[in-house]
Amino acid sequence: MRRCLPILLLPVFILLACQISEEDRIHQILNRREEAFQKKDLSLYLSCISEAYRDKEEDFEQLQKRIEGYFGTFNQIKYSSWDRSVYVEGDTANAIQQFDLEVEKGGRTSHYSGKEALFLRKEGRKWKIIKGL
Repeated sequence: MRRCLPILLLPVFILLACQISEEDRIHQILNRREEAFQKKDLSLYLSCISEAYRDKEEDFEQLQKRIEGYFGTFNQIKYSSWDRSVYVEGDTANAIQQFDLEVEKGGRTSHYSGKEALFLRKEGRKWKIIKGL
């Protein structure tokens, strides 16, 4: 029986090694948002946002219109983030990261950088941004 124990535990160890942590899932969502900016892909961007999104006086539909406006207005959007910290507490999480945003329209470039705090909630098996944009 002792010889069989390692063989019986092997599938358990493989499953545990293959699981993605909740923090990694959040990093994936935030990376997807970054990709959406680069591609100016509204569908990809909105896939990262909860329909329950609410920040200040802006809800999901207002955010959608604002981002759609940005994607339609600017010829190019460059967005990058780094120095990200993710804190998970049950089905909620927050992420704090540095960002750099550069937008170009008609040959003119504007540059913004700073720190942003994003709040997320797990909806089913997916993490979505609910506040902080």
